[in-house]
Amino acid sequence: MSQDQLLLGEERRPRRSLTPALTGSVFVACMGALQFGYHMAELNAPQEVLMCHGPLDPAYADTWWGRHGWDQCLHLNDSQYGLVTSIFSVGGLVGSLCTGSQADRYGRRPAAIGSSVLAAMGSAAMVFANSYAQLLVGRLIVGVGCGGGIVVTSLMLNEMAPTELKGALGALNQTCINLGILVTQLLAFAWANSVQWRLLFLAATLVAAVHCALLLGVDESPRWLAANGDEQGAERVLRRLRAGDGAETAHELREWRRGREHEAAGQCSSLRRYMQDARYARVRGVVAVLLMGQQFCGINSIVFYGVKLISGALPELSIAVNFGISVVNLIVTLTAAGLVDRLGRRPLLQFSAAAMAVASTLMAAGILLNSAAVLVVCTFAYIMFFALGFGPIPFLIIAELSSPGTAAVAQSYGIALNWVATFIVGFGFPILNKLIGGYVFAMFGAFAAFMALYVRHRVPETRGKHDYREVWQGF
Repeated sequence: MSQDQLLLGEERRPRRSLTPALTGSVFVACMGALQFGYHMAELNAPQEVLMCHGPLDPAYADTWWGRHGWDQCLHLNDSQYGLVTSIFSVGGLVGSLCTGSQADRYGRRPAAIGSSVLAAMGSAAMVFANSYAQLLVGRLIVGVGCGGGIVVTSLMLNEMAPTELKGALGALNQTCINLGILVTQLLAFAWANSVQWRLLFLAATLVAAVHCALLLGVDESPRWLAANGDEQGAERVLRRLRAGDGAETAHELREWRRGREHEAAGQCSSLRRYMQDARYARVRGVVAVLLMGQQFCGINSIVFYGVKLISGALPELSIAVNFGISVVNLIVTLTAAGLVDRLGRRPLLQFSAAAMAVASTLMAAGILLNSAAVLVVCTFAYIMFFALGFGPIPFLIIAELSSPGTAAVAQSYGIALNWVATFIVGFGFPILNKLIGGYVFAMFGAFAAFMALYVRHRVPETRGKHDYREVWQGF
């Protein structure tokens, strides 16, 4: 039996595969996802304060902010607040569309640094915003940075991970998004008031700055180095990332070389070309439905407006309940990280969507029947089911469904569509909620049921597959 066959056939031990260099690189890469989650939820808790609806502390005039002319609140109306919330998605769309090609041209690390610089600039603008327009511009810039950052994070995790850890490390993307949401909710306990709300944005500025500094100390993606002709550099990085005597490193480099030779004519770094080329139609379709479907199941109605949603049933406990939801989301996503490689992508996606359909429909019943218990319990259940499958898997599966030459542009394409759907849900949910009330969650439930059927009939399994051709073979 050849050395390659031994490598492909032996039972791998993930504990030996997670080297210190790989752990450090994954940690730094995941800070992009953490920022994404943080900014997704940063306006949830301080909504009433920003709109000047909450109690205003008269001592504000004596604080540093008050003495230097920064307003205590910004007098936003409902439509302005909705636009500030959803403009993040517009920026994210721009960032995700632009970053894939830049990551292919200049490398994953420079693209990640550029994204974090934009996130830091936008966050700083929000810290010192003294008007609706200034807050809007800052939030837009943050969105561009986070849109680019989430594209690069997904690419880096996929390209650094050994085959047996691709699912687990890929799921860390969503785990860190949820961690960012949780950190926001935790800080909101202390800072979502009329005196300290700007500190929520200041903390985000500091995180982005730290991320930029740490990125300077990590290696470029070995797969990007190999694809751009630097096989010596790729081998050097792989030897740091991989455990063992170097046999697996040599095998990976040979597999990458074979893949490049096979698809040399299929290299695609242009989004327009990717969208027009019939060879990619099947992958495009699956990526589009999964990434938009993730949002149309309704998750960001809770991430963006969870405090306001729960306050209708439990006004005194809405922030605490929302924090509990974020904790459950993080814990279950961590559990899912270990299940993705053990159970496979398709079974988890199917179960997740079907269970969300039931939970979302019961949430609608809880709202319509004015039952706080049903609403809260089913909201927790919905978040758990989302975190088990449709939270982490859509982002990690894009690269697994795509050829190496199209992975970056496919990632940009999928995440761009995800941003479009995020904007639609973020902007449209308050309107629909006002028009039809709890029935909006029945709509989300119906779409989740559709997604369960779609996954069953249209999405191939990628677990344990070493090549995209193997993924689509016979499907």
